[in-house]
Amino acid sequence: MKQKTNLNKLILAAAVVLGATMASAQSANVAVPTPGETSGAGLLGSRYTEVSYNYIDLAGSEHADGFGLIFNQPLRPNIDVTAGYSWAKADFDTFDARVQDADIGVKAYSNLVWGRPYAAATVGWEWAKAAGIRDDSFTYKVGVGTEFQVAPAFVVTPFVNFMRATGFNTDEVQVGAKATYRLTREWSLTARAQRDFARHDDDSSEYSVGAIFHF
Repeated sequence: MKQKTNLNKLILAAAVVLGATMASAQSANVAVPTPGETSGAGLLGSRYTEVSYNYIDLAGSEHADGFGLIFNQPLRPNIDVTAGYSWAKADFDTFDARVQDADIGVKAYSNLVWGRPYAAATVGWEWAKAAGIRDDSFTYKVGVGTEFQVAPAFVVTPFVNFMRATGFNTDEVQVGAKATYRLTREWSLTARAQRDFARHDDDSSEYSVGAIFHF
């Protein structure tokens, strides 16, 4: 019952944050781009596919390697729909562990003079396998961040996320930043670094590099 109450509170909090962001976007005295339009190197409000290599630094001397896929589609001005998939594998002394995540969500943002703040919420599923044991769980994530255009072709986006896997009774706070450099109209390069603070596990760090195709 307590877990269900916390889930309802988090969903309500996410809805309030999303509503506040949309209200700010409507009241901001700036032009609102139509879906598909971008400003410089920014990713918000654009349609793109991202492919990345992910390196996860686990506790001790262990690490996991994997990849990630992200698809972003503007739904309407200041609202994007996102879908993602990631896969990672870690090799230990006597066994290996694999984790897959898939999610879908929405991202609401504002176009302000100093930056583009956003709030996001996703739901998804996680599959885990270790030492021949398989398990899976429903997941959800809420987060906020701001896209800062520091140069015509360069954007930096610091973010904070809260993610929970209900079936595993685990949750973590993710704090990090993502940088994007626009090479051409169709292509961008991206890099991300974040720290994951887990409640029932050791903390970890994640790093990724990838390419983005805009279409």
